[in-house]
Amino acid sequence: MITNYSNIKTFIFSLDDTIWKWNELYPHVNRVISTLKNRGKKIYYITSNSISTREQIAQRLTKLGIKTGEKEIISTGYVCAKYFEENNIDEVYVVGESGLIKELNKYGISIKDDAKHVLIGTDRNFTYWKLKKIYDLVDAGAKLYTTGLDSRWSVGDEIYPGALPFSTAVKTFTGKNIQLLGSPSGYMKERILNDIFLFPEDTILIGSNISTDIKLGNISGLFTGVLVHDNANMEKIENAVGDEKPSTIITDIREIMKGL
Repeated sequence: MITNYSNIKTFIFSLDDTIWKWNELYPHVNRVISTLKNRGKKIYYITSNSISTREQIAQRLTKLGIKTGEKEIISTGYVCAKYFEENNIDEVYVVGESGLIKELNKYGISIKDDAKHVLIGTDRNFTYWKLKKIYDLVDAGAKLYTTGLDSRWSVGDEIYPGALPFSTAVKTFTGKNIQLLGSPSGYMKERILNDIFLFPEDTILIGSNISTDIKLGNISGLFTGVLVHDNANMEKIENAVGDEKPSTIITDIREIMKGL
């Protein structure tokens, strides 16, 4: 277990259910981030939420009191856009919202109804006919991708579907496998290691989900900390093995300040 954070130079926080509940920060987060920055620590954020661009996410964090720039964010929308750009894929059909589409457009990816590649993200306007459209594209040879494995999305005290329910519906209907581009994929690992100047031995990734956040940090060779806001999943966390086992368990985010 890590109790001394003084030797950690780079902190990567998962936003989802760790730093915020979309429209509000968790208690004490602002104070902890301010303290880390005052101590000269580098701060970055990852998110599995694909409905906003990196710029919009940075603006939302800034509005909530944590001044943040776009380059401090690694979002699944950005990760997907870079994957398509680097693999010379310039047309996709998207199950997603305007933020995801804008992020793709920024890297030269057009949205087409007859594309050979289908990207599935969170879509609050998902319909029966979109599912039928995807089936027809897959039947014609299209390949499937998903932004992430997040099953839910917290907005304040309300819970909404994340990307997983949509990709599960697509997989059930088409019978085809879906390539994961977001957390905890090897490609998101590459984005973290390529985009952030870090040394794994003095970097920690802190999140609340051992199956996504912690696994991503571990396969990236980083220290990992799972932040537990309540004790609901404590037994599962304590019994975690392999890539899902965190380096440390944090029951109060203020423990980070105490360990500096």
